[in-house]
This record gives sequence, C-alpha cells and structure tokens, in this order.
Amino acid sequence: MGPQSPLDMKPDPVSLLGPGNFSPTGGGGGGGGPNSPNSFGIGHSSVLSNSTGSAQSKSSSVSPPFPPNHPLSGSKHLCSICGDRASGKHYGVYSCEGCKGFFKRTVRKDLSYACREDKNCTIDKRQRNRCQYCRYQKCLGMGMKREAVQEERQRTKERDQNEVESTSSLHTDMPVERILEAEKRVECKTENQVEFESAVTNICQATNKQLFQLVEWAKHIPHFTKLPLGDQVLLLRAGWNELLIAAFSHRSMEVKDGIVLATGLTVHRNSAHQAGVGTIFDRVLTELVAKMREMKMDKTELGCLRSVILFNPDVRGLKSGEEVERLREKVYAALEEYTRTTHPDEPGRFAKLLLRLPSLRSIGLKCLEHLFFFRLIGDVPIDEFLVEMLESNH
Repeated sequence: MGPQSPLDMKPDPVSLLGPGNFSPTGGGGGGGGPNSPNSFGIGHSSVLSNSTGSAQSKSSSVSPPFPPNHPLSGSKHLCSICGDRASGKHYGVYSCEGCKGFFKRTVRKDLSYACREDKNCTIDKRQRNRCQYCRYQKCLGMGMKREAVQEERQRTKERDQNEVESTSSLHTDMPVERILEAEKRVECKTENQVEFESAVTNICQATNKQLFQLVEWAKHIPHFTKLPLGDQVLLLRAGWNELLIAAFSHRSMEVKDGIVLATGLTVHRNSAHQAGVGTIFDRVLTELVAKMREMKMDKTELGCLRSVILFNPDVRGLKSGEEVERLREKVYAALEEYTRTTHPDEPGRFAKLLLRLPSLRSIGLKCLEHLFFFRLIGDVPIDEFLVEMLESNH
C-alpha cells in the first residue's frame, strides 16, 4: 500500500467519535451516502481506491464530504493551500508554516503580485513558490482572513507596549538613582590609615555613627518610610549587622588588608588578629572585600544589595510582609536591569552580585558572637534607639 494509504495515517479523533465510524467501510451505523458525515471512516472504499489505478476515475468523481478547512474534514491535517502537512489553523484555515508566513508577510507589508500565466497556476507543495499571485489568491479563496493578520499584529503591539509600560513603571517605582543617592548621603571621607591598639574598641566606637548613618540611609530608600513604624524597626533590627558589614566592606576595596570604619579610620588585619577577631576579619577580607574589588562593584550595586537585605519578608512579626516582599522583588528587577544595561558583556553579573548575600548573612551572624555589645548604644537598647531615630523628621 502506498504512502498515501489512510491506514498509514493516524485517524482523526473527531472523526472517530462520529456515530457512523464504527463500521470498517463507513456504511454501517447511520447509513448515508458518500456525502454523509457518517460515511467517513478509516476504511472508506472511495478513499482506499486512490491507491489503485482502476478506481482512479471513480474516486475523483466523488466529492469530499467536507471542505478542507472544515473541523470534521479528514484532510484537516493537510495545508488547504498547497497540500503540505498543516501545522494548525492559521488566519481561519488549516495551513502549513510556509503558507501561513507567506500570507502574513503579504498582508503586513501590503505586497502586490502579478501572474505571468493565465492566473490559474497550480499551487501545490512542489510549485507553491512559482507564482506568488496565484498562491495569494488561493489563500484568500480557501478562507484566509486579512483582518486576522491585522488583529494579530495589533495584539502583539499592545502586548509589547504593556511590557514596556510595566518595565518602565517598575523602574520608576524603584529607581536605582534614588538608591545611589541614599548611598552617597552616608559616605564618609577616608582619613589617614591608623594602627589601633584595640581593634574591637575602635569598631565599637564607630558603631554609634554607623547606626545613625544606617537609619538615615534607610529613610532614603524608596518606600521604606511608607511601611508601618514597627515594621521599619523590625527590618533594621534584623538586618543592621549585615547592612553595616556590606557598607564597610565596599568602603574598604581600595585598602590593603584593612577595613575602613564610619569614622574614616582604618583597622588593619594585624590589629584585628591581636584583638582576637582575626578569623572573622579575614573572612570579611576574602569573601567580601576581595570579591567586591574583583568585580569592581559600584555604589548603585552596593545600594541595591543592601536594599535586598533591608526588605526581608521573612522577619518575624511584620505586619506588612507581603508589601516588603513586593519591594524586594522590585529591587531585584531594578538591579538586574541596571547590570544588563551597564555591563552588557557580563550576562552573569546579576547572579554574581547576589552570591555575596549568603556570605554577608554568615559573616553577620559570626560578628554578633564577637561583638554582642553592638546591641547597645551606650545604655539605650537598640530598639529604642532605632525608634527614636526613625521618628525624628519622619
């Protein structure tokens, strides 16, 4: 049996569900003649006769039960224009990708064609590209709709516009320019490098100033002050150590084997080791300072990472956890767009930046073990200090 035998083709599920298709010849069940829907079956005699020359004339005289683009047509898996395998229904007609693309280009570009023959050229799988005029006319004749192409184009245009507006709105809502401005407001001037007898003492002396700066910084991060005051306190209390570590690590990129405090003074590695905090100090230098230096992290990227830390939806007791999570997502999106724009040759930069967050978290927890006294500002508990700072000029 030849390749066109229906026994080689998968039966159409729609056709098989018809009441007359349980008979191998298609004549049982509902009866009906050759033009009856019930007469169409896998073993229809007029279809089988196509494989024999003696029955060729007989089969050609029998008209198909449905038009080619009818849902119940057995030829719906073939292109209505050229007879090639159809990829689906396009612009109202079952067609192949070639005829679909040809019709779409013709309509979108408003192309016009001329026929070199008598406007009756054969359009099939082999010759469909010989005459564009006749191919287009056949597309129209088989039911392809010009307006369907135009509607598709309009939908695409509207979707693209919505995506642009959504992206624009997102970046306007969490502008990296304001995050950078917040970083610049609290930057300090580096003084001459000084060796300290007690690194821990000097770090603690700098904490007061750093916490003042931290609250000032948070107030200028978009949407932070719109959160309930209690949530602001919870977020700063949960993230203050990581936020300070990120800040002084970035501040120390130009210093060899040392960290620059908020006062502008530098604590060197030797002093830290003598004070008994050498292990955690070395982690800061290798996992944070060195990595920031290596990738040349700028202040906008630093500010975005610190904003991600600040907007932590997992902090217990938050009244506006969903809003905090939404703000964090906005920061992620803004940072990703910023890195894609400023470093188009580094597609992995966004992910590389985020990889610093686990190190910050781990080091932050370790620092609390060594510097537990960070929790007190003089005799004032840190919660009271944060509330007082946040309420001032709120």
